[in-house]
Amino acid sequence: METGANIKKRKWPIVRTVLISVVILLVTAGVLVYNNFNRLLSDALNKSFNSSIVSDMYELKFENLLVNPFEGSIRVFNFSLQPREKPLHDYPYINSSFRVKTEKLTLKNVEIFTLLKLNTLILERISITKPDVTLTLAGKRHIMLPFADSTTLKSPEEEKKKRALDSYTLNEFQLIDASIQVFNSNKEREFTIRNFNISLNNLLLNQQPGEYQASVNDAAVSIGEFTGDMQKGVLQHVSFKDFKIGIDSLAIQFTLDTLTYRFHDFNTGLRDLDIHTADSLFHVSMQSFDLSYQDKSIKLKEISFKPNVKHAVLQKKYTFQHTEFSGTAGKLDILQVNFDSLIYAQKIFIDEIVLDNVKAFIFKDKTKPLDTTRMPVYLGQTVAAISLPVRIKHVKATHVQLENTERKPDSAYAKVNITRATLDVKNITNLSTETGLLMHADAYINGKAHFKAGLNFHYLKPQFTFDGVVEKFNLPDLNPLIQAYTPAKINKGISDEITFSGVGKKTAANGTLRFLYHDLEVDLQLKEKAKWVSSVIAFTANSVLNNSNPASSDLPAREVKFQIVRDMNKGFVNVLIKSILNGLKETMIMSKENKKAYKETKKTAKQDSKKKK
Repeated sequence: METGANIKKRKWPIVRTVLISVVILLVTAGVLVYNNFNRLLSDALNKSFNSSIVSDMYELKFENLLVNPFEGSIRVFNFSLQPREKPLHDYPYINSSFRVKTEKLTLKNVEIFTLLKLNTLILERISITKPDVTLTLAGKRHIMLPFADSTTLKSPEEEKKKRALDSYTLNEFQLIDASIQVFNSNKEREFTIRNFNISLNNLLLNQQPGEYQASVNDAAVSIGEFTGDMQKGVLQHVSFKDFKIGIDSLAIQFTLDTLTYRFHDFNTGLRDLDIHTADSLFHVSMQSFDLSYQDKSIKLKEISFKPNVKHAVLQKKYTFQHTEFSGTAGKLDILQVNFDSLIYAQKIFIDEIVLDNVKAFIFKDKTKPLDTTRMPVYLGQTVAAISLPVRIKHVKATHVQLENTERKPDSAYAKVNITRATLDVKNITNLSTETGLLMHADAYINGKAHFKAGLNFHYLKPQFTFDGVVEKFNLPDLNPLIQAYTPAKINKGISDEITFSGVGKKTAANGTLRFLYHDLEVDLQLKEKAKWVSSVIAFTANSVLNNSNPASSDLPAREVKFQIVRDMNKGFVNVLIKSILNGLKETMIMSKENKKAYKETKKTAKQDSKKKK
C-alpha cells in the first residue's frame, strides 16, 4: 500500500493554463467590447433622434440599451419621449404635445452598422409594451410636430445639425396594452384609455415642406376600456369597452389646415356604450356597434335613450308644450350604405334601415300653453329641408310598441298604447323624385282594435293623402281611451269596420269615411251634474244617435264626407285624428250635407231594388 509521501504530485499542464487565460481574456474583452458597443449604439440612437427637427420640441431618454447582433435587435429600457421644458426652436403653430414612457422598447432587424456609421436608424419592426401615454391637447386642430419649412433659408451648418423626417419605412409597428391619458384644455375634457393596442404593417412616413404623408397596408387599433368626462358640451360622461378599428390600405396627407385620406376597407365596433348628458337628465346606452365599409353596413344592438328624472323635471325648463321622446330598440341595421358618397361628397345614400323590438314613449304636458309661433310642417317638407343630399329607399320597423301619455289641461293623465305595430316607409329623399314619401302602418290600438293606414307625403307642396281601415272590434274595449278624453262611456256595441280616405292640405283636410257598426249604446256621466240629469242626457243622446249602420238590412250604409280646419300649431298626426273623429261623428249624427247625400243614396238603392224585382 502506497503512502501519501510516495504519491507524486501532478503538475497542471501549461497549455491548459494558457488556454484558460486566453478564454478569460476573450470573455473580459468581449464584455468590454459589448458594453462599449452598447454605449456606441446608445450615442448613435441619440444622435439619430437629435438630428431631426422633432428633437427641437421633444427629448429622448432611456437608461439602458442591449443589443443582440445575431438577431439584429435592440432592446431599450426605461424609455421616454417627452416635451422639452424649453424648445430649441420656436414653432408658434404647435399647440399640443404628447409624452410616452415605457419599461421596454424593442427594435428588430436594425441596420446596426448604418446606425453606428451614419447615426441613421433603419429597422423593420418596433414593439412597445405597456407604455404610459399622455396627450395634452389645445386649440381646434391639434398640432404636435413641427413641419419642414420651405421658406426659411438656413446656413450649411444648420442644415447639418437638423433635418426633416424625410422618408421613413417600417415593416411592422406594435403598441401593446398601452395606458393613455388625454387632457383637452380647449374643450375641458379628460379621457382615460386602458389596454390600447396598435398594429401597423408596411408603414411609410414622408415629409414634404408644409405637410406629412403616411400610408400603411394594414392597421388595427383596439381599446379595452375607455372613460371620458367633459365639463363643456352636451355630454358629461362617456364610457365603452372593446373598441376596435381595422383599416386596409390607408393613405393620409396632413397639413396645417387640411387632412385628406383614402382607404380600401374599414371596419369598426365597440361594446357597452354608456353616455350621460351634461345636465344628467338623459342616459344613452348600447350593447354593441359594428360598422363595415366592405359590407356597406352599420349594425347596432340593444339601444336605449331614457330620462334619469321624472317628467316634471324635464318639463320645468319649457314655457310652452314640449313633446318628450324616449325609448329602446333591440336592433338597428343600416344596410347598403354608400360610404364613399358620405365621406367624399357628403351625400347620404342608404338602401334599407331595419329596426326590431322597438319601444317608444311620448309625453306631453297640456297644462302648459301652446306655442302659437311654432308652425310644424308636413314630413315631405321636413325631409326636403335637410341640408345634405339624402336618399333612403326603405325603412322598416317591426314589433313596435308606442305609449303616448298626455297630461290634460285638468291635470288628469290620458294614455294611448299602440302595440304589435309594423311600420314601412319608402322613398325618403330631398332629390328629384316622381313619387312622395310613402308610409304604411299596421298596428293595434290598446291591443284591441286592429288598424292599417297608408300615407303619401308630397315633396313639392305641403300636402299628404291618407287612407286606412279598422277591423271589427268590441266598442266597449276602448272605454279606457274614450273616457280619458270624453265624459262618454260605451255600454255596448260592435264596430264591424271603419274605412276612410282623405287629403290633408296646408290649412284643412277633407275626405270620406264609412263606419259600419250595430247595437251602439252610450252613457254620459257628466261631472257636477246630478245623476238623473246625466241619465236624461244619455237617453237623449241614444235617441238622437243612429245606433246601427246600416240602420236595417234593407237600407244602404251611411258613408259620409268630412272636412276639418287644421290647427296650424300641430302636425299631420293631429290632422289625421281630427279627420277620423269628424267622420265618425258625421256617421252617427249627420250634417245637412251628408243627410242630403244619404237620401239620394237611399233613393237610388230603392230604384235599383225595384228594377231587380
